Amino acid sequence: MKGQTIEEKKQAQEQALLARKELKRRRIMVLFILAAEELIRQDGVSNLTIRKLADVTGYSSATLYSYFADLDELILYASIRRRKEYLKQVEREITPDMTSLEQYRKIYEIFNYYSFRDPDTYMNLYFGKHSGKIKEVLDTYYQLFPEEFVAPTELIRTLLVQGRLIDCDRVTTPKLAADGYIRPENVDVVAELMVRTQETFLYGLMVNPQKDPDEESAHFMQLFDHIIETN
Repeated sequence: MKGQTIEEKKQAQEQALLARKELKRRRIMVLFILAAEELIRQDGVSNLTIRKLADVTGYSSATLYSYFADLDELILYASIRRRKEYLKQVEREITPDMTSLEQYRKIYEIFNYYSFRDPDTYMNLYFGKHSGKIKEVLDTYYQLFPEEFVAPTELIRTLLVQGRLIDCDRVTTPKLAADGYIRPENVDVVAELMVRTQETFLYGLMVNPQKDPDEESAHFMQLFDHIIETN
């Protein structure tokens, strides 16, 4: 077998260099995301600073901006990681024998439990500065953490890959119409009403942390039932 040509050796070297750069990119991004998640868990989103991240990771702000658009985008990645607990709870409590309405209602009950206790994180995740590109961020996130892309059911897969809340609801509300719980012409209306209501409650809890999450959830579910009944 003949040896490699000069051009083939050059291509192999370039590919090896690109592979090393990609490995470094992933390693540093994962380091920042894990550090941000831990700091948010300890001190809250509002207290996360670039200085704290630099102290934990050993990298400067210039390095952070080389891999993330800004601190808010990094927080978005960390927020995705924090929603794992919510997804695991959905997996445990949603069963095939439940009706589409029972599943939809239970999803919101579980979502409220986690989001209303951590409104800053969930507000940033679904309604924050970079929430409009959450689908793109999710794709990158699951490349960095492929072990987390576990979808034992179609429902979990939908929740994993659908970035915006409205997109998740638009998957579910047509099933409600098909099963006779809401009118077909109100599929999009119900989805938007649910998400807008959720945003209002999250914002209220974020600016008024003294509110009781369980009381707010109960109030939300009253509105949930009203939206279903009137549509």
